[in-house]
Amino acid sequence: MRKVTAVVLALGLVGGVVVGCGVPTGKSVNQKIQTQAQQLDSTNYQSDATMTVQMDNNTQTYSVQVSYESPTTYKIALGNQDKQVHQVIVHNDNGMFIVSPSLQKVFRFNGDWAKNQGQIYLYDQLLKQITTTKNVKMSKANGEYIFNLPVTPASDTISTQQVVLDSKTLQPKTVKLLDKDGKPAVTLTFTSFSTNVKFKQTDFDPQSMVSSQTKTTMTSDDEQAFGYVEPKTLFGTKLTSLTQPSETSAVMKFGGDHHYLLQEWRPTPGQQGDPEGQLVDMYGVPAMYTDGDNVSSLTWLNNGVEYAITSNDLNQEQMEQIAMSTLSQVGK
Repeated sequence: MRKVTAVVLALGLVGGVVVGCGVPTGKSVNQKIQTQAQQLDSTNYQSDATMTVQMDNNTQTYSVQVSYESPTTYKIALGNQDKQVHQVIVHNDNGMFIVSPSLQKVFRFNGDWAKNQGQIYLYDQLLKQITTTKNVKMSKANGEYIFNLPVTPASDTISTQQVVLDSKTLQPKTVKLLDKDGKPAVTLTFTSFSTNVKFKQTDFDPQSMVSSQTKTTMTSDDEQAFGYVEPKTLFGTKLTSLTQPSETSAVMKFGGDHHYLLQEWRPTPGQQGDPEGQLVDMYGVPAMYTDGDNVSSLTWLNNGVEYAITSNDLNQEQMEQIAMSTLSQVGK
């Protein structure tokens, strides 16, 4: 993580800390977090967590393991409740990647997603976010520091983020993304955290991840028979046509208030990339978003199926919400 100066840390915390009886001052907390942040400039770490996503009256649970090699390399392995890894987010010297080991599929694109959206998973980014975000409110209870901070940019789904750190060690305890009613839509509960971890070079190599797998090692979720999925979130649209070019693909057109194409198919192994693409986290399922001159697209993998939404009049948040409404469904 890049060096964070004491001046920036002070500006980030002092203005937003709530001071009261038994609550430490902003200055003392600032010094503790500053020291912790500086140590991470040259320290590797690894964490394990369980993530619960509550949206559209449906609950999804994922396992999350983060491996961070100072100063900018990281890997976020996302799996099911049994810790079977389905997809991995990787950042190394060659760029950003979404990897599906069991499907032997790799998406490659540019950018450093951690600076924009990776805070919920990455401890070093959590500290930076706490110390640089304006209007942070802090309290202390039961040996924990609780930080409430606005989400930027806010969405129709998420408006506030709550970060809980152990008051003695400053290690992460929970991260919650709260909706406008203050209810948790996403909860990340850390179960272990360790520093000074040593990694192998291949730990962050996408090709090593897929080459170590074979199609026979696919998880039960990936082995399900193909069946197309219709989104529940429609934004005033309706299905106008459905074609199935093969037994393992489907193409759906939606019209009405908006127009878009939803394609679903069994992916083929290999690597594909888009230098203009950017990583989007749909809370347990990563996706790649591209915005062209006249058309935008969102591509993701789930349960062994590759999906792509293409539209010229949906914005990114609308496409994400449509995509997320398909995640809990079983194909027809």
